[in-house]
Amino acid sequence: MTALLAAITAALTAFTEWVRWQRETQIDTIEDEIDTLADDGSPASKLRIECLAQRLKRKRESIGPV
Repeated sequence: MTALLAAITAALTAFTEWVRWQRETQIDTIEDEIDTLADDGSPASKLRIECLAQRLKRKRESIGPV
């Protein structure tokens, strides 16, 4: 029984770390796209940056500090 609980705990810990990694990877991708668009001064780029900024804010708030 103890081995089963240890295995479940290890699996949950691994899953938590995977979720954290996914979150950070997605945030990095959004930030990279914002940085790429910042070099272009077109109105379409500015609109896309606003949309990405809102998505980034929602992503940071939805999960909170992990």
